[in-house]
Amino acid sequence: MKSMRMMLLVTGDCIRIGEIIMLDFLRKFLIDGFNPGDYTLGTVHKLSLFLSLLTIVLFIVLLRNKDSSYINKKMKIIAYIAIFFYILNRIVRVYKGMSVIEAFWPFYLCNVNTVFLSIYIIFDIKKGKDFLIITGISGALLAFIIPQGIFNDQYVTLSILDSVLSHYEIVAIPIILLATKAYQLDIKKSWMVVVGLFIVAINVEFLQPLLIGKEIDYLFLDGNLPFQIPGVNQFFIMLGTAIAYIYLVYFLDYLYLGKIKFLNKRKRSDLVA
Repeated sequence: MKSMRMMLLVTGDCIRIGEIIMLDFLRKFLIDGFNPGDYTLGTVHKLSLFLSLLTIVLFIVLLRNKDSSYINKKMKIIAYIAIFFYILNRIVRVYKGMSVIEAFWPFYLCNVNTVFLSIYIIFDIKKGKDFLIITGISGALLAFIIPQGIFNDQYVTLSILDSVLSHYEIVAIPIILLATKAYQLDIKKSWMVVVGLFIVAINVEFLQPLLIGKEIDYLFLDGNLPFQIPGVNQFFIMLGTAIAYIYLVYFLDYLYLGKIKFLNKRKRSDLVA
C-alpha cells in the first residue's frame, strides 16, 4: 500500500510539474516570448526563407500537371492554416490590451492580402483576384528579405509564426497558381489592381485616424526609399513604381502563357524559315 501511495504521489507530482512546464511554454509562445530581441538574419529567419523556397518549388513540381480544381483545394489548406494563426494572434493582441479594431482591422498591405486572399481562396471568389495575386507577391518577398520587427525572438513564437505563415501564404499561393497555370491574369482587369492600391492608401491615411486615432506609417511613406527624386512626394514615387511592377507581372505572365503576339509571330516565322 505504501509503495502504491508513493507511486501515486510521484505520478501526481510529475503531472503537476508537466503542467507547469507546459503552461510556462504556452505563455512564452503566446505572450511573453522566449528570448526577445532583434534576430533578423538569425536561425529562424534563414530557416523560414529556406523552407518557404523549398516548399514553393515542391508544390510547383508536384502540382504542375494537376487540374486547377485540385490545385485550388491544396491552396485552401494553406489559406486555412494561415488565417487560423492570423486570427489567433489577433485574439492574443486583444488579450494583451490592444483594441479589437486595431488588432483585427488590416492596415498593412500584407495583412490586407492575408485576410482577403484567404477569403478568396476558401470561397473560390474570382472578381478582384488579380489585385491579391499581384500585390501579395511583392509585399511578402520584401517582408522576408527586409523584415521589420518580424523576427523579434530567438525562437518561434505565435507572433513570428503568424507573420511567417501570412507572408508565406500571400507569396506562395500566387506563385504556385501562376506557375501551374491554375490561375491566369487578365490585363483587362488591371485597373482593379490600381484602384485597389488607392483603396489601401485611403484605408491607411484616412480610415486609420478615424478608427483607432493613430497615424502609423503602414505604407512606409515616411521611410527612406532606395531612390528619391528631390521635390517629388514619396507617395507618387511608390505609386509609379507599383504601377510599373503591376504591368511587369502582367507582361511576364502573358509571356509565360504564350499570349505575347509579336513573340509568337517571330517563333512561327523562324519555323517557316
